[in-house]
Amino acid sequence: MWVHDFLTARDDVATDVSVLEKDFTAGPDSGMVVVSLRNASTMTYVQAIVRDGMPRWLVTFEARNESFDLDAAGVARLAHDLSTLAQMCDYLQERTDAALAAKAAAAPV
Repeated sequence: MWVHDFLTARDDVATDVSVLEKDFTAGPDSGMVVVSLRNASTMTYVQAIVRDGMPRWLVTFEARNESFDLDAAGVARLAHDLSTLAQMCDYLQERTDAALAAKAAAAPV
C-alpha cells in the first residue's frame, strides 16, 4: 500500500515498479519492491533489512556482467530514475518509522 501511495502522489515516475510479495508475514520480510531502471538492465530492488533491531530500507543493485554506454540524455534519464528510487526508499523509511512510533505509543506501559 505504501508503494502505491508513493506512486500515486507523483506524476513523474517513469520507471516500472513492482511489489513482489513473499509468503506474507508481518514485518520487513513481507515483500520486496523491484524497480526497472530505464537505461540500465541492473536488477534493482528495495527491501527492509533489520539492523540493530530496527528495519532500514535499502536499495540493492545486483552485479552486472557487462558495461553499458549512455549519451547525455540517457544519463539524465538514469539520474531521474535513481532520484525516484532514493525518494521511494526515503518515503518507505519515513512510513516505517511512523508506524513503529505509533505502535510504541499504543503499547501498554
